[in-house]
Amino acid sequence: MKRIIILIMIATVLISCRKTSKMEVTEGNLMVEESNMAVLAKRTATWCSPCGSSGFPLFENLKTQYDDDAVYMAWKDAFVTSTGSTLFDEVGPQFNLGGTVPTFFANFQKDWSDSMVRAHINAEYVIANSNYDMIIGGDRITLRTTTKFFTDVEGHFILAPYLIVDNIVGYQNGHPDDNNTTHRNYVVNIATPTTNVLTKNFGYQITTKGADRGFTVNLEFEVDRNPLWPARNISFALIIFKRQPWGLEFINAFTK
Repeated sequence: MKRIIILIMIATVLISCRKTSKMEVTEGNLMVEESNMAVLAKRTATWCSPCGSSGFPLFENLKTQYDDDAVYMAWKDAFVTSTGSTLFDEVGPQFNLGGTVPTFFANFQKDWSDSMVRAHINAEYVIANSNYDMIIGGDRITLRTTTKFFTDVEGHFILAPYLIVDNIVGYQNGHPDDNNTTHRNYVVNIATPTTNVLTKNFGYQITTKGADRGFTVNLEFEVDRNPLWPARNISFALIIFKRQPWGLEFINAFTK
């Protein structure tokens, strides 16, 4: 009996010393691939003539160049958060992206190269990755996510589930289609956890001190949906960040 008590005490100590965060999670893991995906993005605005004349074709060229190896995000000034600022204003300064439009960046860096993007995509190891399922009903979307770590890590990690809407038709200065321009891959909002709070507009904290290899986090989010957006045009960009003393470090991205 004494030996059993000692073993229980040791197990309790080991569990309490785990580096993973305490959090409320949903039931059921989604399959998460051990792979890296880049982020190719632009900051744009409907009033910006160069955004329509050169920004649109450049963005489409990037999508052709990297195909399914990247998440594509168009950050538009007009999308304003509940705090009165745009999502880009909240996220952008963390990465020193600058305020001009159009601006193109990769993995949340304004100064980037093809070799840098390829190095992330083809890296020999994956720190963490995510997957999601979504349920679209009326003016609301429910999002279930699974994030898995593929290596032991230290530090504070964040998951940001950005709502992406494709094929929004509207005005674009400088574009030949003018009022009938098809806007693609627009970041329109960030989903909110159903049981927890966001870290500003950057996302939800999934670790505080780190995580062991194999650690899995299942979370549920909700976000408003315009009923005019067809379900086929809705997706999410799941971005994993690590908090650093200087701001947020891009770790990985996922979409489907």
